[in-house]
Amino acid sequence: MEQVKSKNLAGWIFFTWMVTGTLDAILALLINFKVPAVVIFKFIASGLFGAAAFSMGTSAVLYGILIHYCIAFVWAIIFFLLYPKLIALIQYRIVLIIVTGLVIWLVMNMAVLPLTSVHSQPLKLNGVLENMAALIIAFGLPVTMIAGNSYDGEVQ
Repeated sequence: MEQVKSKNLAGWIFFTWMVTGTLDAILALLINFKVPAVVIFKFIASGLFGAAAFSMGTSAVLYGILIHYCIAFVWAIIFFLLYPKLIALIQYRIVLIIVTGLVIWLVMNMAVLPLTSVHSQPLKLNGVLENMAALIIAFGLPVTMIAGNSYDGEVQ
């Protein structure tokens, strides 16, 4: 593995996780500004608890936030650790930023969500594009920039 500046891999991943998880939550709230935040996080919790999440109260909101950050943690680790190989393969940061967001959208919407208790909704082009853009901004951009700046001898 490439050497990480200050040899603090866990710290860099933690920082990346907090940035990506928080940005993604903020963008989800902004994109769905007409929907109360409580409902958005209960929706996330419904992936685990099904429709019961909507009648659980505050605990479902907390579970939704926890689940959201757990998912962000997994993606932050994956893309942070793969960064040296991905940037060597793709070579252009802007392309890697976009690819990261698109891969996350594809995996979450085509593989993960169908395996959960979340009630499936028909995909609408506008919503798909908004969510892809949000993931590019919330994950692709920070992971690529933070990982790129944290690795010694990065490929430019």
